[in-house]
Amino acid sequence: MRSVARIQISEYKEMFKRKALKAVSQPMRLIPHWIDTIGAGVLISAIMDKNPAFKEKFAQLDGKVFLFEASDIKKNFYLHINCNDIKLLPHYAGKPDVTMKGETEVLFGLLSGKEDPDTVFFSRRLEIGGDTAAAILFKNILNSL
Repeated sequence: MRSVARIQISEYKEMFKRKALKAVSQPMRLIPHWIDTIGAGVLISAIMDKNPAFKEKFAQLDGKVFLFEASDIKKNFYLHINCNDIKLLPHYAGKPDVTMKGETEVLFGLLSGKEDPDTVFFSRRLEIGGDTAAAILFKNILNSL
């Protein structure tokens, strides 16, 4: 009986998260792009602080630029890995090495380790383009969260 209750609570939590993210997505369209990038940077910093080995693994992707496109709110940001430093940029003059496109929920879930990269890719909730080797390495790093 307790396990059924836990499953129901877990389902309600997930439903609440989806609805909350959906409710926030409309106002997010109106927020200036540079503020979005700062918010995403805070998220990445929190992930790095929580997983110190994560940043070390990113050294394998030195010099790579990833473009994340949130299709539901029509926003994007660039993640640039350079000399063991990870920077989020609202704009980038060059061409990104890898492009990842999906809804906000999928991108946040992917970066926070809550979504399995293979699952979201094969369910077509995430589109990946560009340098396949870098994308796979990035996916493997995310899987280690």
